[in-house]
Amino acid sequence: MKRTGPRLSSVGVVAALGLSLVAVVAGPAPKPALAAVAPCTVQFGMYDSKTPWDPTMTSIRKLDTAIGRHSSIVHWYAQWGDKGSGVFAANQPWMLKAVRNYSSVGVTGATPLITWEAWGPSPMTVANNTFPLSKIAAGNFDAYIDSWAVGLRNYGGTVLLDFGHEMDGNWYPWGYGVNGNTVAQYIAAFRHVHDRFVHAGASNVKFVWNPNVWNAAGVDQRVFYPGNAYVDWLAIDIYNWGVNGGGWASLAQGLTAVQTYSRVASLSTSKPMMLAEYGSVERLAGDPVGVSKGQWIVDAAAAMGTRFPRIRAAIWFNQEGTEWALDSSASALSGARKAFGGCGSAAPAPRPVATHAPAAPVKAKSPAPSAKASPVATHPTPRPTASPSPVAGPISSNNGPPAVKLAASNSIDAGSATAMLGATLLVVALLLWMIAKLRSLMPRRRPAPPPDVPSPI
Repeated sequence: MKRTGPRLSSVGVVAALGLSLVAVVAGPAPKPALAAVAPCTVQFGMYDSKTPWDPTMTSIRKLDTAIGRHSSIVHWYAQWGDKGSGVFAANQPWMLKAVRNYSSVGVTGATPLITWEAWGPSPMTVANNTFPLSKIAAGNFDAYIDSWAVGLRNYGGTVLLDFGHEMDGNWYPWGYGVNGNTVAQYIAAFRHVHDRFVHAGASNVKFVWNPNVWNAAGVDQRVFYPGNAYVDWLAIDIYNWGVNGGGWASLAQGLTAVQTYSRVASLSTSKPMMLAEYGSVERLAGDPVGVSKGQWIVDAAAAMGTRFPRIRAAIWFNQEGTEWALDSSASALSGARKAFGGCGSAAPAPRPVATHAPAAPVKAKSPAPSAKASPVATHPTPRPTASPSPVAGPISSNNGPPAVKLAASNSIDAGSATAMLGATLLVVALLLWMIAKLRSLMPRRRPAPPPDVPSPI
């Protein structure tokens, strides 16, 4: 049967194949990654109520994947009097190892942030003052403190240790104005704990000093500062309680209502700052019309890049199954994706080394007159439910190398690789076609006739 239309040479077939691979297999050109609202230099981290008690890190990985951002800081709580979470040798080594090896969205490695709480065993109440500040400073608990100092030193990787957090509030046994606690006692206890770690050679442990954004006494948080030689990171805890806590308030309103951000930032011009705990509830009846948790998260991220440039890390308080969960609604998760997704692997924030030189004693100031309550919170910060003590895994000293520094991934995805292959085949096909075309234009010699056929005259 006679074919109609142009015939395809073998070269044309190859060219067509190259075009098909480019146009069909590779598909449309990949869209550029969504740019995060928060600066990508701000580390994203999370407290997750199941992490790192589950060594598979499944829960936090699921959230990281949904957001499109790796939690480069993983936060959990350890109570001094709790045998499951407080005794270093029981569980901390394998938990630290799980965090060191944690991978999500193509990034491996995370820094532990441990809030080290001097209370317990149960009941966890203000009155159950098992570890008084005065006795901590006097050395009564040095054997326990030293076990952590040696254990974290042997771990080797950077650890952020948040001792005696929210000391300006009255909801912990070590808090201001309860159990007879004074500013001077708090400072002495903090310095003593720090010095035990220095004595053990645990220079990889970075001390976090962490007041709350608001306190009922209206005291200026700076009076509790142990001194630059004892602190590596400055931190603030802040929550939006909505109508249940005095009114809906943005992150920016909370940090400026009683000048907490400017106060803390003024303590040192060089030390990095973090939000060691932050979060928001969903809108409730009585909250302003039009507000949402998702938009609160986006606005908070924007404020970090504009109004609060000293903030180098932000740790979300993800209490699963509660109003504080990051995925408490589609709006919240979408807001988190917009706020922090699209950064790839953010460079770790600076990790300064404290000079450890004894600082001059800080003279305790008289509490400031009670300020008007911040709209951010008239309650203490939300507390994590007690984590079930896990079955202890194999105990080891974990004398491995420091945690892997995060680096941007430069691998080529499957779609890009296919597109490159198609383009290569196309180039090859075009070259072959040009060679064939040139050959067709060259003068051809007349082939010699067979020997038994007379040559035409």
